[in-house]
Amino acid sequence: MTLLAAAAARLARQDMLQGLTGLLAALCLVLAMTWPGGSSVVNDSWDVVAPVRASLLALAALAWGAAVGARPKRQELGAAFVPTPETPPHGTREWRHEGAATLAALVAMFVVTAPFDVLSHAASYPPVSLGWSLLAPLLGTCGYFGLGLGLGRALRVGRLVALLPLAVPAVLGAAVWLDVTLATRAASPWFAVLGPSPVFAGFMLVLTTLAAWTLRPVREASA
Repeated sequence: MTLLAAAAARLARQDMLQGLTGLLAALCLVLAMTWPGGSSVVNDSWDVVAPVRASLLALAALAWGAAVGARPKRQELGAAFVPTPETPPHGTREWRHEGAATLAALVAMFVVTAPFDVLSHAASYPPVSLGWSLLAPLLGTCGYFGLGLGLGRALRVGRLVALLPLAVPAVLGAAVWLDVTLATRAASPWFAVLGPSPVFAGFMLVLTTLAAWTLRPVREASA
C-alpha cells in the first residue's frame, strides 16, 4: 500500500474522522464569531482564526504522535498477543508505516483546513504574509508530531502512559508559557503564526527530521 493510500485509510478511521470533524466545526464557529457584521468595516478575523487553527493542528499532531510513540514493543506484549493492523508493536515495520500514514493524514488535515486561513487572511489584510501564515501551521503540525513520538515513548519507558491525556495539553501549555515568559516565538504555534520566527521554524524542522528518521523504512532482521 502506498503512503497516499495508507494516509487516506488512516484519515478514514473513526478517531481521525471525528478529529477532523471537530476541527472543522471549531474553525467554522471561530470564523463566524470573528467575522464582522452590521455596520462594522474592520475585519480582524485572521488574528483569531490563524492562531486557533495552528494551535489545534499542533495539539492534534502532539496527541496522535504521542499515541503512536507510546505503543508497547513486541517483547512487552507476550507470545499470545496477536497485534491488529491498527495497533502494531513499537519499532516494527508496520509501526513505522502506521506512524508515517498518521503524519501524512495530519498533513491532509492541514490542507483541508487551509481555506479558513486563506479566506480570513484575504479579508483582514494582516501584516503577516500569506506564505508564513500557511507555512507556520505546517511546520507546527510536523514538528509537534515528532515531539509527540518522543513524549509517548518517554511515558512508556517511565511506565506513565496513564498520564498521556494530561501530558499532551501540558506540553502545549508549557510552550505557551515559555514564549510568554521569554517574550519570543520559539515554541508555541499560537504566537509563531502571528509573525515570522526563524527560531520556531528551526525548532520544528529539527523535530520533523527526528520524526522522519524514527519512522524511516528499515529491513527487520530475520528471526
